Formats: sequence, C-alpha cells, structure tokens
Amino acid sequence: MIIIATGVTGSRRADYVKEVVEIAKKEGKNIDYIDIGPEMFRKADQLRVDIPVNKILDLDPLALGFLRATTFEEVLGNIDQYKDGDKDLIISLHASFRWRKVLLPAFDFYYFREIKPDFYVTIINSVHNILENIQTKEDLMHWRERLTLKEILIWQDEEIFTTKTIADFQGVPHYIVSGSDIPETLYKIIYDVEKAKKEGREVAKKAYLSYPMTMIRKSREVTDDKNKLLKQLRNKGIIIFDPATVEDMILVDLLEESGSELEVPELSITIPRNEVEEAKQYIIEQTVVRDYRLIDQSDMVIVFYPVKELSAGVLSEMIYAFTHQKDVYAYFPHRMSPFFQYYSTKVFEDKSKLVRYLSRI
Repeated sequence: MIIIATGVTGSRRADYVKEVVEIAKKEGKNIDYIDIGPEMFRKADQLRVDIPVNKILDLDPLALGFLRATTFEEVLGNIDQYKDGDKDLIISLHASFRWRKVLLPAFDFYYFREIKPDFYVTIINSVHNILENIQTKEDLMHWRERLTLKEILIWQDEEIFTTKTIADFQGVPHYIVSGSDIPETLYKIIYDVEKAKKEGREVAKKAYLSYPMTMIRKSREVTDDKNKLLKQLRNKGIIIFDPATVEDMILVDLLEESGSELEVPELSITIPRNEVEEAKQYIIEQTVVRDYRLIDQSDMVIVFYPVKELSAGVLSEMIYAFTHQKDVYAYFPHRMSPFFQYYSTKVFEDKSKLVRYLSRI
C-alpha cells in the first residue's frame, strides 16, 4: 500500500508521519517512509550542487522541477515492491508552497499518476501551533516573518484543496488528520480501514465526535468526562476524529479578553492582536468547513452533550451528518428538544449504554 501525506510547513507533517511509522514497525508492519524535501537536498549533494535551505524555493523553476523530477525518478524505480503484498510506503511532501506571497506548485502530477497511491492524507494543525513551530524551530527559521496568521490559514486551505483535487482525479480517498492527534488515528486508517478494504477484511468504523466545545472548555470535570468517553470509544476499535485537535476558535475567543497581543495557553509565543483580527473571519468559516470535512470522512457522528444549553454548532453538525446519510448517536441526559431527537439515529441517557451499543454495531 502507498500513501501520500501532504501538509504545510509547521503542521508537524513529517514528525507525525514518523510517529505513525514507528507504531507500525512496533506492530510488526513492513513499512518505509520517504520525505521528499530532505531527499531533494540529498539528491542535490549527489549532483554536487550546494543549495542553502532558505534558497531552494528561489531556484529557477526549471532547475527546481529538474531536482524534484530526479528525486521522484529514484522513488519510482523502487515503487513496484509496495504495490502488492505486505510492504507499505508513506511519501511525505508539500502539495504547494506559499513563498514570497506567491503560491508555488510542489509536485509533478506525472509522478503521482505513475506511483498510483492508494490514498492521500493532509496533515493539518491549529494555526497558532503552525505559527509557533515556524517561529521557534531552527529548521524552519527561513520561514520566520514570511507568513501572517491569515496567510497560514489560506495556505493550509490550499493544501487541503489541492490534495483532495488530486485524490478525486485519481479516484482514491482523501483524509485530513491533525498533527496534534494521536498517531494511532492515521495508523488505524492505514491498516484497519484502507488496507483492510483492499484485503477484504472487516473495516473499522470512523466517527466524528461532536460536542459543545466552548461550554465544555469552561469545565475541567466535563472535559475529563469527554476525554474518558473518547478513550472508551477508541478502546472499542472506533477511529475518532476529535475537533479539539485543531482548535483555531480559541484565538477568536481570546480577542474579547486580550490587549494588543494575545497569549495563547501552553504557547511560547504571543500573537499581535491585529493579525488575529485580520484572520478572524477565515478562522470562523474554516472551522465550520473543516468540521464538515471530518464528518464527510466518517461513518457516523457521536454526540456528547452533557449540558442543557443549546449549541448551534452541535445541532448544525447533527443536521449536516443526518442529511448526508450518516448515523447520529447521541448522549443527552436532559429533557430533549424534538429537533435534537429528529436528527438523531438513537439517543442515550447513559454513556455506558452508548458505548456498549456502539461496540456491538
């Protein structure tokens, strides 16, 4: 099986994929990993061409295309061993670059046609996590001061769009997975979903976990309760997409309580207020679309709703899932709105009954 993983600078794409590969190897899987970026520098060294890290994207497009092609030719020369049998390969690369305020291509479609990957995945992350990685990691220092918060949001959206377009053209699945998620999520997509499908085995279920994030964030006890349910569902073999692994809306919430600079909890950097204000509408609208994309790649939606207050977000996600042929299973221990009930496949007042039911189906 061949997987192509894309993702913007700072998304933790390479680190996350390496963690997935480590888990696979510990589980006895025969898997290889190729990171196209470092391979291009290795190929340049072989050709005795010295290219500084901060200058490679300034190369003449023909020279950059030649370097990329020679790298992919080497990959292509060994690709047959991954097309059948037990050996797997993850190829990690950019789909695009946003450099000097211009969008640059980062792939040659010819090689994707020749490689014929089984599926694509785009590693995404919270915009403030990406910004922090760019500003603090030495190997990303050439990206510092080049991208505003808004530009990172636009670039990440372009990366998703470009990768999905390629996947759709080739007729293979495309996923988005957070670089802040546990690596077991992508590992299970590879081996318990896509490879299981290919081999005719039983396929693991994928679920989007919906809950009133803002309300839950205010209570440590309720957050712990949500995380406990998340762990129980994963222990039952269900692959869970948790929207909290990409949480850009925290920046919008902080606008109301911060001064000229925003201090994000557990972040080592501050973000200028004007950058967040400029990016605010992008954050709001991309949050909605991203959660809908996570629902699209799921088999069902599981709703954790321990509070009485109405959440427009949760209800919207339930309606979206229900009208897109997804089952909606809800934990709701309070008096129920008829609308909540209408858009649910089944409602449970007890979490343990919900978990038992889902483990059976």
